[in-house]
Amino acid sequence: MQPEETPGARRVLPTVAILAVIFFLSAAGLRPPAPLPASAGATEFSADRAREVLRRLVGDGIPHPTGSAANGVVRGRVIDELTKLGYQPEVQSGFSCDDFGTCATVKNVLARLDGVEAGASVLLAAHYDSVPAGPGASDDGAGVAAVIEIARALKSMPAPRHSIIILIDDGEEAGLLGAHAFVTQSPWAKDVRAAVNLEARGTSGPSMMFETGSANYWAIKLYSEHAARPATSSIFYQVYKQLPNDTDFTVFKASGYQGVNFAYIGDVNHYHTPLDNFENADPRSLQHHGENALPMILALANSDLSPPVKEAVFFNLFERLVIFWPAGWSFPIAIVALVLLLFQVGWLIAKHRLLPSALLWGVVNWLAIFVTTGVLALIFQKILHVAGVMPTNWVAHPLPLQITFWCLAISVVTVVSLAFESRSGFWGLWAGVWIWWALFSVVVCWLTGGIGYVLLVPSCIAVVVGLPFTLRRSEPRNGVWLAAALPLFAAGILGFDHVILLYDGLGIRILAGIALLIALLLSPLAPLLASLREPKAFMRFALPGAAIAATVLAVFAAVVAPAYSAKAPEHVNLQYRQDGDSGKSQWVVYTDSGRLPEPIRVATNFRRIDKGSFPWDTLPAFLADAPHLEIAAPTFTILESSESGGKRQYRALLRSERGAPEAAVFFPPDSGIDQIRIQDEPIPHKTARVLRYFNGWDLYRCMTMPAKGIEIQFELPLGKPVEVYVLDLSYGLPLEGMFVLKSRPLTATAYQQGDVTILTRQLQLNP
Repeated sequence: MQPEETPGARRVLPTVAILAVIFFLSAAGLRPPAPLPASAGATEFSADRAREVLRRLVGDGIPHPTGSAANGVVRGRVIDELTKLGYQPEVQSGFSCDDFGTCATVKNVLARLDGVEAGASVLLAAHYDSVPAGPGASDDGAGVAAVIEIARALKSMPAPRHSIIILIDDGEEAGLLGAHAFVTQSPWAKDVRAAVNLEARGTSGPSMMFETGSANYWAIKLYSEHAARPATSSIFYQVYKQLPNDTDFTVFKASGYQGVNFAYIGDVNHYHTPLDNFENADPRSLQHHGENALPMILALANSDLSPPVKEAVFFNLFERLVIFWPAGWSFPIAIVALVLLLFQVGWLIAKHRLLPSALLWGVVNWLAIFVTTGVLALIFQKILHVAGVMPTNWVAHPLPLQITFWCLAISVVTVVSLAFESRSGFWGLWAGVWIWWALFSVVVCWLTGGIGYVLLVPSCIAVVVGLPFTLRRSEPRNGVWLAAALPLFAAGILGFDHVILLYDGLGIRILAGIALLIALLLSPLAPLLASLREPKAFMRFALPGAAIAATVLAVFAAVVAPAYSAKAPEHVNLQYRQDGDSGKSQWVVYTDSGRLPEPIRVATNFRRIDKGSFPWDTLPAFLADAPHLEIAAPTFTILESSESGGKRQYRALLRSERGAPEAAVFFPPDSGIDQIRIQDEPIPHKTARVLRYFNGWDLYRCMTMPAKGIEIQFELPLGKPVEVYVLDLSYGLPLEGMFVLKSRPLTATAYQQGDVTILTRQLQLNP
């Protein structure tokens, strides 16, 4: 049975138009604010002032990894900037190791703004080191420049209640080593209760508050009260906890600090490459960083720093308002919403306004939408991958791909809903959609309330708005379309901005997921489409026809668009390797796509191998013979050994004879190595997750090798010979490799560690 007055095209068209407006508002809300000029007030954050600091710090475009001479230059510039502002910066030097067995001598820059009350303090942090491949203007030069501009503004304000410690740390890219050194070795660390950390994984985009401490209800309350352009969601927080990514805030959380972590992720193609330079650093993102961090550090510094540990569900609306509630509320609310919904559906059936068969078809309709979208999205993704459209996780022109999967979902929602409307009708489709939403809301809120709000809020709105239309004895004549339209709008408001960000966050691998999420968010459109039942109705064919046409055009655009460009190049790293035992040398090329760019291929006789030449290397590579160079190989000298308890204890010296900045020793899987200490720093037993990074091999390395080498203590089981690899690494290729370096096209660039020279040797230990 149908409402006496159905919405028809005059309701569907405005609904689609409003959804389009919501989409554009969501996209506009992700644009960071305009930078304030250098003439802005003394207590305001000015991106123009911060950008001048950034230019002085990294404007020369020189990479400055931990331990390098360039890193020392940048550190000196940071000290000069803080000194000019009236601070008395200190350098904290210490040897630090992470859980992966990576160690380095790091040098943090510390400064302090004393508060009115002694004791508890808050921390404002960013890191100044870069990866070897790029100058790190955004990651994390922009964070450092923002911290320095905030430090300037703080000097123009009254003293805060609690002291503010400024930490500009070293060794983040090497393994969060500067943060480790601060929390374990600095006397100021024991007083810190909360931290604000600034990061970047791109060069543009909004500064998002994506991570908090365990007491995030308290942190979110402060953030909502003080941030002018809040950009946050508990979805970011919940998803980030499941990813293998880390920032310095990981170390701060492990030390019991509360607080917040900010980052932007636009133009991810520039991340950890030479394109992360001053020119590409977006001043609007820098402004948003400052507008987030300055009020937040002040709010923390003037608050009670002993908050209750309570989780929150939170999200922002168009970067204007933060809505939040205790996480424990979500599951009970979801249960109540489901019960009320089932009561309404039962009433409709009891009053013969909804046939059980129509309800069943409505339930199947939603399932058909979801399954069809998922299957087609996976097929599209596979076909596009085989066609070479998606050779890497981020491509130069992602917009056609994103449009493809958005429009694919819209096509499925409209086509499937129109196919089912004759069997389901308005109320059958309405009930089918919201029963699924309410059920999933209960399940997701039970598992994690921080994600479930996207389902919970529209479900609650559907239940509340549906009450005056469902609990009647006869069909209402007016306004019934609101029961479908209002919760649909809520779904778009809560979900569109997250889906827009998904590509920047996760890349090509999430495209099928994007289609599924859009199908979910737009599935409440199905009841409105039921009104287009006239076979010759224009809108019956216009909506799915337009969506299908847009999908086809977007696929064509994706196919013809180049995968790489000079502004978004492929990651291609070059290596020179020499075996110190045999003297054999090779050129090695690693590419993101697994394909060798044509200019490099013709430079010399490369051959492809499915796995790298090292046993811990699982990536495909391209090899070519290289000339032998007279370079001293690294050494691993046993200084002392003894036997005890069925094991042999070793004290060894790892040394780079050629003075390379990095050296490492690899132990094979199941070697039984235990009780490792590097320069007397204990290394925790590695988890299976950590060992997977190197195919089960156990790596121990120093990123800042002293000329005398480093001591490593360890023990091995008796009676089992162990073959270990020793290597050292320097950045850049020897002069003999310039022809390979020059063959790399403009559409390719070094990434992360960049181009390196590696010398290896093997030796056997016989415990």
